[in-house]
Amino acid sequence: MTAQLKRLKIAGVAMIAGLMAASPVLAGGVTIGINARARTICKVEVGAVMLPTFQAGENALGRMTELCNNVEGYRLILLHPAGLEDAFAVVDGVRVPISAAATQTVIVDSTHAAFRERDLGIVLSSTEGNLNLALRAEAKGMIF
Repeated sequence: MTAQLKRLKIAGVAMIAGLMAASPVLAGGVTIGINARARTICKVEVGAVMLPTFQAGENALGRMTELCNNVEGYRLILLHPAGLEDAFAVVDGVRVPISAAATQTVIVDSTHAAFRERDLGIVLSSTEGNLNLALRAEAKGMIF
């Protein structure tokens, strides 16, 4: 019986030593890692009560809601006709010159994800007949 008890003790000590060497959980620490990927959402909406009749001077377009969850940021691009001379987009009171030669102008260039609401307007130097405007949100960097 003594030889059998000795073998059990040796086997028990060897098992405990092996578990402690192989398992960090028994050595006193737990590590949990969580990885996830969320779909990239990047959008902009303007909540205007009614479409304005454009005139020379400042024209209020309404409250703009922008949402983009891209960690590297996003751009808001105003799509407009070419040839708008001395025109500006107004984003929360800040004037952004509209390119007369191009048909699109970046009006917001953010370096991080955001959810914001801002006032949006346009300043025209002359009355435009049929002025079509649109906004596009564009994520920077990797898109999931």
